[in-house]
Amino acid sequence: MGNGTVISLGQAIVDLTMSVEKIPQPGQDVFADEAGIHVGASYNTLRAVRQMGVDARHAGILGTGPWADTIRRVFESEGIRHVGPTDESVDSGFCVALTDGTAERTFISMRGAEARGDESTFQSVEPADGDVVHISGYTFAHHTGEGLRAFMRRTAPNRRFLALFDPSPVVADIDDETFGEMVEYRPVWSCNEREAVLIAGRLGLPMHQGTFRTLIERMARRLDSALIVRVGKGGAWLARPGRRPSSSRDSRSTPSTPTAPATAMPACCAQN
Repeated sequence: MGNGTVISLGQAIVDLTMSVEKIPQPGQDVFADEAGIHVGASYNTLRAVRQMGVDARHAGILGTGPWADTIRRVFESEGIRHVGPTDESVDSGFCVALTDGTAERTFISMRGAEARGDESTFQSVEPADGDVVHISGYTFAHHTGEGLRAFMRRTAPNRRFLALFDPSPVVADIDDETFGEMVEYRPVWSCNEREAVLIAGRLGLPMHQGTFRTLIERMARRLDSALIVRVGKGGAWLARPGRRPSSSRDSRSTPSTPTAPATAMPACCAQN
């Protein structure tokens, strides 16, 4: 990445987190053991970028209201610049995240300003050579996805910046045309194991043949781009077209075959 800037086109929302013994049944009332308010979504990537001393900018939409104010305060404290639009008619969105005694998480999200974009949302974003543009699959679940598609079409010819796509679980629901455009855009794909299986299904790859390593090797070839697959405590896999996939836990790897996102691209751009 050199001295480039990381620009996120994803969402920044507020997470209201609560820990409960059990998720309440309809009509039931329970007390939380712990609770917190945190800025989340694409902010997590930008915060990691700042911790590495790299310039970070958020080009998504922020609203007007208490949630948006919370996001702006956190951005300011972390040195993250908001360079995207401001919607003065609605607040930013938030998410209620419930974690039960088995560590299973349940989410209820409220869309806000970040979801009310259009084709012009990212028209002022002009990445420089060597910049990294972070794209979230969740954007395609909202009207702001139109702006993301317009950005991709505008920047695809002779693109000289690195695009990183974090597909998220909604990759299973992205329409075929949009999915095809993303494949043609050739970003670096960064996903977890479950999302990798969803992507493989969209690519029409058989998942019952060979090992997981074989599967991601085929995926990288079909995507014609680098693929990072995070496998929790197992670390991460890196697959690139024409090369054998390598694992961050593979002690036999060499500098010419990177084994972790940190050696292939900015590690901070691989969201958990």
